[in-house]
Amino acid sequence: MTACIIKKGHLVKGKILGEKQVQIQLKRVGILAFWLVLWQMGAMVVQMPLILPTPWESLVQLVGLLGTAAFYTDVGYTFYRCVVGIVYSFLAGMLTAFLSYRYLFFRNLLSLPVNFLKSTPVMAVIIYALLLLTSSQVPIFVCFMMCFPVVHVNLLSGLDNVSREYLEMAQVYGLTPKDQYRFIYLPSIEPEVKASLNLIAGLSWKSVVAAEVLSVPAYSMGYNLLNAKVYFETPELFAWIMAIVGFSYGFERIIRRLLSRMDHKEYQGSKVLRKDNGVVFEKRIPREEREEPEDLAVQDLTKRYGEKEVFSGFDLVIHGGQITALMGPSGKGKTTLLRILAGLETPDQGQVRGAHSSISYLFQEDRLLPWLNIYDNLALVLKDAMNRQDVDQEICLVLEQMELGEERYKLPSQLSGGMRHRVAMARAFIYPADYLLLDEPFKGLDEALKDRIINCCWSYYTQGRSVLMVTHQPKDAQQLAQRVVII
Repeated sequence: MTACIIKKGHLVKGKILGEKQVQIQLKRVGILAFWLVLWQMGAMVVQMPLILPTPWESLVQLVGLLGTAAFYTDVGYTFYRCVVGIVYSFLAGMLTAFLSYRYLFFRNLLSLPVNFLKSTPVMAVIIYALLLLTSSQVPIFVCFMMCFPVVHVNLLSGLDNVSREYLEMAQVYGLTPKDQYRFIYLPSIEPEVKASLNLIAGLSWKSVVAAEVLSVPAYSMGYNLLNAKVYFETPELFAWIMAIVGFSYGFERIIRRLLSRMDHKEYQGSKVLRKDNGVVFEKRIPREEREEPEDLAVQDLTKRYGEKEVFSGFDLVIHGGQITALMGPSGKGKTTLLRILAGLETPDQGQVRGAHSSISYLFQEDRLLPWLNIYDNLALVLKDAMNRQDVDQEICLVLEQMELGEERYKLPSQLSGGMRHRVAMARAFIYPADYLLLDEPFKGLDEALKDRIINCCWSYYTQGRSVLMVTHQPKDAQQLAQRVVII
């Protein structure tokens, strides 16, 4: 019965979507018809084909052009120039955006020419290009000069807005620069990449055709546009305009269709894990056989944010192999202390001993990468520490213990807030580090689920590690920690 209901629901939903598509298409046809009628009425009022031909006269000319081989040769050359200009401008824009993001000097150096190009009329660029280049090179150069600043500005804005939370997560879990670019930077700027390509897809045709009109290359749509104007072939002029608009629109639609494949969708398996390619990993030491880590300590710690003093002369020792619970009112610096121990904040004064290395951190926020499924969010922090088989075993085990086994291939957006928090907890648990920092580990979990997780895997993942757990729950502190510190 359930399967029938689901199937019926899909049919109803599909019917509704189909009706909406029909309505959209009818609306577009209606708009097109309105403007064609208006065009026809204008031609009838003017009654001068030399000034304004009718839609039918222009269409007849277009059909005639479509029947000639020369038409497709001209279209092909214009299309080629657009594609080359887009490729050059996008590659250059991406390179300069990354350099500007990494180096302030480069950003300052490029700000003037980029802003200058953004404000320069296309006609000025064409006239200058005519002095330097051949007629066939001018359209590509102009397309590049018009599209490059669009790509540069959009991608640089995207890089500037890459989530600091993701970068801090990458720092704590030791992601390589290559993995940061592949799994954080590039997916983060996807919206800007799409916006850039959508913008320059249309801009390229406008700039290339305008450059062809003035540079007059042997084969081009712009050259035919100019010829029709020179010989007062107005219907043919309108036919070429219709062709240019049509190919430009089609080109933009193709770009949008290709870009839609970049959308983040649910997927099975792993994008992170690859074959080991013969890499030999060190033999893993079982948790129960590991030596206890050294003490993790802060001495005479002082930290200020502006005029607000969070710590002053604060001392704390997290004993090796023990669980320490840290309690206190909100705003007393508990999270700040964890961030200092993880190397994400720098103290104004004091010494931190044993920090910044081999640390796993459960943040207050889940900090899961939304474009990777749950399995890959965990695999990302393990892939360089063990072989693929061990990674798979670790992930499957911890997800079952967190009661998330069936959600392993879902995206974070498909999970509830409590489920995402459990995934983040699983990531902190399985990362091979001697020190484990937990900021409100059981936040958002009901008592029954929390008890099941504690009974199932708490001892397994905290054994032989130095644990600092921030909590507001006295019961959790008394039950799980060997020592409770109140600040």
